[in-house]
Amino acid sequence: MDDLVESRHLRVFVTVARMGNMRRAARELHLTPSAVSHALKAFEESIGCPLFERTTRRLMLTQEGTRYLPEAAQLLEGLQQLHGSARRNLDRKASRLRIGASPTACQYLVPAVIREFKESCPDVSIQITQGSAAMIAQELTEGRIDLGLCPRTPDHRGLTCLSIASDALSFIMHPLHPWAQAGRVNRSEIGTQRFVLAESRSFTKRLIDDYWRREKISIQPFIEIGNEEVIKELVRLDIGVGIFPAWLAADELGKGLLTTLPLGRRPPVREWVMCHRTHHPLNFGETLFVGISRLVAANRIGWSRTG
Repeated sequence: MDDLVESRHLRVFVTVARMGNMRRAARELHLTPSAVSHALKAFEESIGCPLFERTTRRLMLTQEGTRYLPEAAQLLEGLQQLHGSARRNLDRKASRLRIGASPTACQYLVPAVIREFKESCPDVSIQITQGSAAMIAQELTEGRIDLGLCPRTPDHRGLTCLSIASDALSFIMHPLHPWAQAGRVNRSEIGTQRFVLAESRSFTKRLIDDYWRREKISIQPFIEIGNEEVIKELVRLDIGVGIFPAWLAADELGKGLLTTLPLGRRPPVREWVMCHRTHHPLNFGETLFVGISRLVAANRIGWSRTG
């Protein structure tokens, strides 16, 4: 995704916030003021809100900028530590890293992880295999991949799973949907809604079915499909109501193209994990990939949750 935060944007944001002046920040970063201005604008667009109030003499943090600054500084420090450790310890001989990832991870998380990973490990070739959690578990067990990034499922028994992040499922709907207009869900109408949901064999669909079974509400999917981008587009066209994590539609929610409402007080939660074979100790490159994945997930999932 183009709106994933880049480390250079974090560096510009933190430096400008500390200096309070575009030109002084540019000198410290060894960039032109124009380059700093463009990077800051790109960062604000990726976050979806202004981070500074511009005056003739000084840049002042907005309320959102003040809220994001500590987290941005922490993310930047974590990336700098990872890159520094890599440069000190990495064997520069070319090697290979084989990654399995769910479709959602491939689209929303993996590109940013690879971008940061390549900063420290330019000689490591990366092979990506996309598949379901069950397929990733099988590929790991049979030694065809080294790491698997996906939501934790019962298929991962016998594997070591390192927690990366977690997300909760929400109602996602068109802004003109009656629930969006009212700002609340009418629970008596849930059973009559047209839902656009993940395919029946997916773990997310199992979570949804288990949740409504506990709530003693019967829902009938209008459309089932295994691509969350397609689900999001169908919801945007007001074809039905979706049930998926709000961070996947952060851009559309920020632009007012979609609206989110909670499923209830205890919605289904997915735990994102990085899996590997239990008796396969992680080498330095694999450990670095796991660490960067945590930082990217904190950026992508964590900020969407608080934004």
